[in-house]
Amino acid sequence: MANYIHVPDGAPEVPKLDVTVDEHDYRAGALKLVKTLRPHWKPSEVKMKFFTDGITNKLIGCYVGGSMQEVVLVRVYGNKTELFVDRENEVKSFRVLQAHRCAPRLYCTFNNGLCYEFLQGVALEPEHIRSPAIFRNIARQLAKYHAIHAHNGWVPQSDLWLRMSKYFSLVPTHFEDPEMDQRLNSEVPSSACLRDEMIWLQQSLSKLGSPVVLCHNDLLCKNIIYNQKEDVSLPKSLHLLHRAIATDWRCSVCPARTPPGPVTTSRVSFCRPTLLSNEMSNSLTTNMLGTITKPLTLGITSMSLQV
Repeated sequence: MANYIHVPDGAPEVPKLDVTVDEHDYRAGALKLVKTLRPHWKPSEVKMKFFTDGITNKLIGCYVGGSMQEVVLVRVYGNKTELFVDRENEVKSFRVLQAHRCAPRLYCTFNNGLCYEFLQGVALEPEHIRSPAIFRNIARQLAKYHAIHAHNGWVPQSDLWLRMSKYFSLVPTHFEDPEMDQRLNSEVPSSACLRDEMIWLQQSLSKLGSPVVLCHNDLLCKNIIYNQKEDVSLPKSLHLLHRAIATDWRCSVCPARTPPGPVTTSRVSFCRPTLLSNEMSNSLTTNMLGTITKPLTLGITSMSLQV
């Protein structure tokens, strides 16, 4: 199996609650979850904050009191997202990262979502990531992911191209609505064009020899939390899979609007901690950074590499 995520022995079990949260009327379902997770909270005093940055999922923060000091995050899966997100793998990912102190605590799962710990801080913007002090912290945190070894000496392999092919099978070829169909045909490249580009990417990127490690794969700015102690956290991990290490580097640099081009001092400064903070430094030298960061020059074209 190309992406075998192994949960360490002794990792806490995650309870599964038989609760379904209505994404359009979430309060009743969220209160059922809170009643189990925080039985000392009075339902009438529970406040809820709806976070709007998510693209496919709904995220609600539940808390009591005047400040959000102890918050239970309720994530409700988006409609049909199970077609392209492995929910079992997501729970395993949380448990693996939690065992390595790289993720918030996962409180429970429920029929259409999960509940986990809220991390204090602010979601970053592209201008923040360009700050050397911040991007070095991001790189050090990312290095902890990349240093998590596969189980029992298993040699990890990336199934990126297989997964992308699966996504292509989900892309609609037409819509019944005439306006939507017209937009699809005029604004979206044809399936044949996209497949040709994917083949070109596969042929180009597979030659680079970029090491395959456990990657975050979803390093959008809003998925990086920064607090006043100048620490960063990467709380969102539903795409945790084995990928070429340069995949995470590309995902980190492109949201900061670093233009495609040759390897620069800032790019080397970002990539270096993810090499030197773990055992890969034994086999990868500084001279190889130029080769490993080559996928970054394809960042605008290879947007789908983050999935």
